[in-house]
Amino acid sequence: MNIQTEHRHPSTGPTPYDEVYYPGHVYGLTHPNHLATIAAVYGMEPAPVERCRVLELGCGVGGNLLPMAFQYPNSTFVGVDLSRVTIERGQQNLATLGLSNIKLLHCDIMNVDASFGQFDYIIAHGVYSWVPPAVREKMMMIFKQNLAPRGVCYVSYNAHPFSHLRDMARDMMRYHTRRLTDMKEKVGQARAILKFLSDGSKPNSVHGAVMRDQYNRVLKSPDELLFHDDLDDGAEAFLLHEVAEDASRHGLQYLGDADFSRRYLGGYSEEVRATLQRFPESEFMARDQYQDFIDGNGFRRTLLCHDSISLSRQIDLDFVTRFHLLSPTNPIHSDSCVTDDSAMEFENQDGSRVTVTNPLLKAAYLCLGRAWPRALSFDELLDAARALLGDQQAADDQKVLTEAMFILACSGEVSFLLSRPFLVKEATEHPQASLLARRQAQTGPLVTNLLHQTVQLEDDRTRDFLQLLDGARTIDQITAEMTEKFGPTIRIDQKDGAGQPAEPLLLSTRESVQRSLAMVGKLGLLVA
Repeated sequence: MNIQTEHRHPSTGPTPYDEVYYPGHVYGLTHPNHLATIAAVYGMEPAPVERCRVLELGCGVGGNLLPMAFQYPNSTFVGVDLSRVTIERGQQNLATLGLSNIKLLHCDIMNVDASFGQFDYIIAHGVYSWVPPAVREKMMMIFKQNLAPRGVCYVSYNAHPFSHLRDMARDMMRYHTRRLTDMKEKVGQARAILKFLSDGSKPNSVHGAVMRDQYNRVLKSPDELLFHDDLDDGAEAFLLHEVAEDASRHGLQYLGDADFSRRYLGGYSEEVRATLQRFPESEFMARDQYQDFIDGNGFRRTLLCHDSISLSRQIDLDFVTRFHLLSPTNPIHSDSCVTDDSAMEFENQDGSRVTVTNPLLKAAYLCLGRAWPRALSFDELLDAARALLGDQQAADDQKVLTEAMFILACSGEVSFLLSRPFLVKEATEHPQASLLARRQAQTGPLVTNLLHQTVQLEDDRTRDFLQLLDGARTIDQITAEMTEKFGPTIRIDQKDGAGQPAEPLLLSTRESVQRSLAMVGKLGLLVA
């Protein structure tokens, strides 16, 4: 990796991120496979994620970038961050995994120049709103200078109109804590003043409703995020059009929102839908800006590309047939009939539900859920659904499935990807979990799966179990080691449909191992 600026360290002293650790997470909408997918929807020909170059500005410990590098060994990843302590921690993580296709550099964004080369995907999550104007200007220059001709840039920031309300609460918290320096005390007092103001405001006033909403927001926010995101004096929010116009000044154009489902207008009134649909293709950004006004949006995930690229905003009904489809859907009642027109209800991971009556669509939903976390091409899904119905076929099967998947993909109920993710669901005789997840499980319950999602392991026993899935042990050997550590039977705590404790399961260790292997597969942690 030829980067002459690798050792050009910042001249500034310690940053707040050196003193207060900012947790490193994965952000699914920043993944190059997702960025390539959105670009392809709008007519671009993005670089294949299996062989691409990715730059992340403000990479922190590499919590977002490292799993990408783990997934795509033939791609190159570079992260820069101003915090020396954070970068050193990230470099220790890299050494543990032995990755050679990623570098985390202690480097000021202001020092990123042409010598870094060009990148197919540039990511800047949680940076733009928290840096001075000169750095924001430099970021736009990087987006233009270091973005490959077919490249896609992701930049997120606090957005108006919601941030006007957030800024009101921030002003109050920052004033109250202005003389405090200790993080714990500062965060504690920030929550305390908002509680005081929330309780003291008139319950039937608009102001009171806003204060209670803001208090509930900061109450749920982790200490480190509240400290860095809300109590930072320099944080600034923007309207979408302001960022898009600044990008245009640098020879870039607005590609779209990273969350494709925001295009879906099914949840709006007929009048709102009709108005937004009247915007011509040339005013796509303006349409999104007005939608922000309607939604009260407070955080933007904006995609940019070079202004020389010709984009198509027209989404054809059959666009889903070009992508791989996946959904973690499950039937509410497993004994429902698939072959007739009776209603069958399905639930997604987020709790949303869909009721389906068409036999082909019921079969398709079942196939998606059974395949998860594997993705199916449209043809694979159609063939699997027909097979589930006893190879019954109708002339309009493809049309019916296309129309249904179009709506589900646009609404976010079904995900779609340009490139098939590298993972398996079924355990082999020598099951192997992701090395990244095994390393993460050694220090906590949160691990990253191969769909670039954070998943939580059930308990310490599951964390121990994951360490045994190294590809060298057979299922019999894993069972023997689990028996030695936990005994011949294992108690599995359960909850009923209402989330209340239910009668626990007592399983033999072998049954428990088989159950755990199925669970790990469903979580997207098993590798081929």
